[in-house]
Amino acid sequence: MSQWHGTALGGDVSLLLDGFDERLARRLINQAVDEIAHLEKIFSLYDKNSEISKLNSDGTLGSASSDLIEALMLSGFLHKQTDGAFDPTVQPLWTQQGGFQSDAYSSPVDNQKEVAALRSRIGFEHVRISGNRVDLDNGAQITLNGIAQGFITDKIAHLFQQAGARHTLINLGEFCANGPKTDGTAWRIGLRDPMSAWQMEAYVSLTRGALATSSNLNGANGTWRHLFDPRTGAAAETYASVSVQAPTAALADGLSTALFVTPREEALKIAARFPGTSARFTDLAMNVFSTETWQERAL
Repeated sequence: MSQWHGTALGGDVSLLLDGFDERLARRLINQAVDEIAHLEKIFSLYDKNSEISKLNSDGTLGSASSDLIEALMLSGFLHKQTDGAFDPTVQPLWTQQGGFQSDAYSSPVDNQKEVAALRSRIGFEHVRISGNRVDLDNGAQITLNGIAQGFITDKIAHLFQQAGARHTLINLGEFCANGPKTDGTAWRIGLRDPMSAWQMEAYVSLTRGALATSSNLNGANGTWRHLFDPRTGAAAETYASVSVQAPTAALADGLSTALFVTPREEALKIAARFPGTSARFTDLAMNVFSTETWQERAL
């Protein structure tokens, strides 16, 4: 089995290829690493020269890449199917509420008038796409952090598939399997304890498709809230984590983000709209519930 471990997309990532000649596997891995770097230059909010940073700065992008357009179109689909729970235009709120802004973190906003003013800039209707041109209205800004990792994961999965790989596991923050291991067994993916990142509380068996998890516990003190309901402007405080299995990593990634900001009954209804998906929720009291199709195993 050929393996690669590195850092990308703001975290530790890995690629596993089973059943491939070592030389060919290394060539594929190098191509994948180059593609990841290329896509980061499109989606990274930390790179002032990325496409998304330029779009946010200028409010318009006249020659957007096909990858950015594809990600935005998928975002629009998810926005509609999740009743607005998934919304890339949440970026102004995320920035002001303590997210990334240039090279510093800002203080949380407590003033309700200021929150209301920020919310006036939120809404996917402020994103206009015409060909390869993107315009943002009303001072809107976007973040694709809720879907970019999954989107990039799918691109790498497609690259491997085109090369004939049938036994791969990609971990770019979201997991994607293209077939089982060569011995026919599934890839075993651990589900982290949301209150203790280095501990696993269960695992899922993955042979094909993707797994993504959203969690709202980040930062050195474990309490930095970074996910917000775009419909209310409030920090999401219902769940400790939400995991989604789906046919593609982009769908798993975006749907886990949307479900995380959605109350239980509504979340279950939204999850049911997507064939071939299942979801697992852990609330802040560490109670776990899931859709009927979710399957996991104890450690």
